Amino acid sequence: MRYLLQFLNTIADLPLAWFTPLWRRRGHEAATLLTRYINHYRPSLPEERRAELRATKDALKEALIYWRKDEVRQLTQRIHTQYAELPGFRRHWVVEFVESFFVIAVVFLGLRTYFVQPFRIPTNSMWPSLNGIVIHPVEEIPSLPKRVWDTITLGSSYVDVTADKAKQIVRITQDRQFLLFTITKLHFDDNSSVTIPAAAGAVTDYLRRQGKLTTLGGRRLYLPYKPGETIIRARVDAGDMVLVNRMSYHFRRPRRGETFVFDTRGLNATNSQLQDQSEGTHYIKRLVGLPGDKINIATPYLLINGDVAKEPGIARVAARQAPYNDTGYVALDPRLTPTAYLTRGQKVQLSTSVPSKPWLREYMAMGDNTLNSLDSRYWGPVHQFNVLGPASFTLWPFTWHWGAID
Repeated sequence: MRYLLQFLNTIADLPLAWFTPLWRRRGHEAATLLTRYINHYRPSLPEERRAELRATKDALKEALIYWRKDEVRQLTQRIHTQYAELPGFRRHWVVEFVESFFVIAVVFLGLRTYFVQPFRIPTNSMWPSLNGIVIHPVEEIPSLPKRVWDTITLGSSYVDVTADKAKQIVRITQDRQFLLFTITKLHFDDNSSVTIPAAAGAVTDYLRRQGKLTTLGGRRLYLPYKPGETIIRARVDAGDMVLVNRMSYHFRRPRRGETFVFDTRGLNATNSQLQDQSEGTHYIKRLVGLPGDKINIATPYLLINGDVAKEPGIARVAARQAPYNDTGYVALDPRLTPTAYLTRGQKVQLSTSVPSKPWLREYMAMGDNTLNSLDSRYWGPVHQFNVLGPASFTLWPFTWHWGAID
């Protein structure tokens, strides 16, 4: 009966901790503190002291099991007054903080490595199914309440930078901040820099629209800024943060039509026209081809083994209904991209690999925004060892994309 009561108490206390009476919570804390002290200092404690501490601990636990309120309060008070002065009984708050931090870090890294991993979408290659980082020019920066509201709902931030003197951009670099956030730095000829919370492609697109970036002979030319001239005044909408289910593919095969995330090891992911997508270590695309599939494009359709692909995510792109582009799936022009994997009029077949090397199975990945997506058409198939898992849920921001991903 005692063990049954102990089990029922544990079940009741853990999920309902916020509603547990204060005397029970403090009793549990005192029992935990005493148990930890006994376990840590057991070798150095005299037998009499050890027996006394164990008796107090057992009495407190039994009082908690049978909900003896007055006895729990007395024993809790005794622990905090009689034993508080023992060397090492109360640990410094810094030690407690460091220990808690490392426990949280280990749990987070374990979840990220083996179960779910957050992934921030830096580009618009999956638009409109998923949003990347977008820069919207604004005439003026709104009030603080408006900025706070936009941050909560849209994940937006505002950037307002003016040139303090005559200067010119000399290079643009992309980096990551806090492991999740993509940032771009504008480096100027006076050794100053401006940080923008967006992918490099979105920043260069903004500069082009503002007339500060042009291309001549394949080279980028940056036009200079005058003193007091606006470098950037814009609202930056954050890309969707999605959760990747890293366990799913351990129990099932990837499915055609689902959105999935993979790393870029071994991929020749470079293209001068799509530099905004060539810097990442992970991509998110729609899985449009499975091992053994024969694939070709007959605009606007994607053909699998000679038939039009029927999966919902693929069909939406081919249907060309707004907000999707009005072109559908497009094969690359071999004259413009002679080294591409899938060009106009070409058909490719994905390898099933040999049974002893399942990690070499091939998948084809394409973005829903096919007019601006660096995907398998350019650099070829994704191998099994690159695949992380399906993107299962849009965690933030709270737009119409929030929720399960199809």
